[in-house]
Amino acid sequence: MLRILDLFCGAGLVADGLRLAGFNVVGVDLYPQPRYPGPFLQADATCLDVRFLAAFDAVWASPPCLRDTAMRHAPGAKGEAHPELIPATRRLLRASGLPYVIENVEGAALVDPVVLCGSMFGLGVTDRGARYHLQRHRKFETNWPLSAPGPCAHAKPVVGVYGGHARRRAASAGGRGTRDEWEGGHQRTMADAMGLRRSLTCAEISQGIPPAYAAWVGGQLAEHVWLQRHERDFITKHGGWS
Repeated sequence: MLRILDLFCGAGLVADGLRLAGFNVVGVDLYPQPRYPGPFLQADATCLDVRFLAAFDAVWASPPCLRDTAMRHAPGAKGEAHPELIPATRRLLRASGLPYVIENVEGAALVDPVVLCGSMFGLGVTDRGARYHLQRHRKFETNWPLSAPGPCAHAKPVVGVYGGHARRRAASAGGRGTRDEWEGGHQRTMADAMGLRRSLTCAEISQGIPPAYAAWVGGQLAEHVWLQRHERDFITKHGGWS
């Protein structure tokens, strides 16, 4: 089985998807993650020795994005005060020489990213007879070819998951000024909208991506890694392609 390192792993929503794609996942985070669904190392991801990364087939990184999120200007957010972690993460991943993924929010400065949206995976939640499409755009930078499953096609009404809440964004519901209330409560609504299969807190859900995103990216990454491995084995055995 392929091994992948899950940096800035949080509670492991990415790991849920990568495991579906066939990876053995090891998480790394600066803070304890008691609900991480697999082996976990508490450490500063940006300070890992590149020789440690060499034990894996690929690396996934989701650096905290408080500098780049749309919520950075919210009262008390202090977005600009947070460290800029993407450049340091990219340097580490490039130095490893491994296939990698950097995942982040729409405002993040990623290189030639692919954008995924909940509408590409049929994600959302039904509340009081209305279907709310999940509007959760995320960018993915890779050093290997990645494609999206289709165009972004969410239609109003939509549900957003951030700030520890499920947010209505339909004009008919009052738009951004609406007090968000849901039949099942925020935690259940957030989990259903994100397609989660296990129980997490509202804060943990807010900080992650739908596992479907990671499964889609991870499936293509696994194919890439296996192809690279077969090419190396062929060259080693035959001394080249000729």
